[in-house]
Amino acid sequence: MTTDTADRRPWLRTEHGATIGHTEAWSWGRTVRLQLRRILHEDDGETGIIDARQLVMALRMVLRGAQMTRRHLTTDAGRAILDEGLAAFTAAVPGGKEARDVIEHFDEYTQGTGRLQQPARTGLRLPDEEQAQRFHIDFRRDNGDNGQQRPVLIVGPYPIDLITAAEAANRLECDIYEAVLAEEGRPVPRGWTYAIQGIPAP
Repeated sequence: MTTDTADRRPWLRTEHGATIGHTEAWSWGRTVRLQLRRILHEDDGETGIIDARQLVMALRMVLRGAQMTRRHLTTDAGRAILDEGLAAFTAAVPGGKEARDVIEHFDEYTQGTGRLQQPARTGLRLPDEEQAQRFHIDFRRDNGDNGQQRPVLIVGPYPIDLITAAEAANRLECDIYEAVLAEEGRPVPRGWTYAIQGIPAP
């Protein structure tokens, strides 16, 4: 009895970047949803801002997983799906990248020396109290049109509606999955994954 050597070939991580990107995006997307659940079911404002910051950081990781997948796709069909998904995510969460930058580089932004605070400055940026105040981070709970609580993280000039952001991350996960299926030659109708998960299309 012989065994096909192809069956014994090891699964190499370096050959499955698209799949790994999808897995990481899914994992971080779950983090986003868990953080949002905590925010929506807690009354403590202090805890809310902590969870909100973590949610915004996790959003960035979902995006990074999508970008990794995109770099490793080889088919036009897969790339087109993910390009559409990435554009929709960026449109749904304006200022998301900038908000993450402010949170991650708090050592600069609390002193007014962040890249967004002094964009034209090259070399050493000097502390600027006005800019430090302008990029203050705050958390609030707004009332939506239907009375639904809308938690918002305000990161300087970038207000991030956390429900909208979490929904966008969930859709992006679906886009990644559909792109990977197209890459593997198993395409599904566009938006099929949204319908399966009960997610409204963008």
